[in-house]
Amino acid sequence: MRRPAGSAPTPFSPLALSPSVFFDPSQTGGLFQDAAATLAVTADSQPVGLWQDLSPNGHDLSQAVSAARPTYRTDGTAHWIEADGVDDGLLTAAVFDVKNPVTMVLGYQMLSNSGTARVNIAEISKTSTNGMSVGVRPNIDRLQYYSRMAQQGVSATNVASPSIWGDHEKHVVTVQAVAGHVTARLDGAVVIDTAQNLTTQSVAAQPLRVGLGKVTGSIPGAFRLFGLQVWAAEAALPNATQVSDLEAWLASRMGVSI
Repeated sequence: MRRPAGSAPTPFSPLALSPSVFFDPSQTGGLFQDAAATLAVTADSQPVGLWQDLSPNGHDLSQAVSAARPTYRTDGTAHWIEADGVDDGLLTAAVFDVKNPVTMVLGYQMLSNSGTARVNIAEISKTSTNGMSVGVRPNIDRLQYYSRMAQQGVSATNVASPSIWGDHEKHVVTVQAVAGHVTARLDGAVVIDTAQNLTTQSVAAQPLRVGLGKVTGSIPGAFRLFGLQVWAAEAALPNATQVSDLEAWLASRMGVSI
């Protein structure tokens, strides 16, 4: 059907691409200070015990331990969830397979500037040796991807951006992992494009974790998360054009040029 003359195009939304989960901190109606969703987040610097999934799937992130809850932050324009670098983390129910393919699109800023292991931003994992993780080496703000599945005999893949690092600024990241391969983009530029050992093996029904993770090499670290979208193995993954649209949408909300 032809759009009526003079009418505005429909604004792009990641929901049009049916993500497995969609988290947007600017939608503060989905933020609560407690895991039971009885006390809404209404102001800067309040804790986040529940972050509701904006997709129809309802895979909310939560934290039952009050001391381990990250913080909602805003400067009046941008909105983000901030991990303290000690013990903060959120997780969903155990509903995602550790399995290829998977796409993650996220906006982050690394605050910690010490440590040479991996500060986990988002991972799907069962144990320290069975999981898939997107993270950052904090001392040089270097994007990393890790996968391993020991219970299926799959050894670790630990790859990092070879030369383009984040300089502790705000960035949009896309990671797409498929059988035997992983690519990662930083602000629209490919920075990782390499093989991984994980192919078609899987471990069923595990949580998505944001912040402090389980897989080997995960360390505490302070960072800001401006949004997260995940297409897990059962979802139709976004194509190259759609990835560019997703990155542009998130960048515009963060004030990042890509």
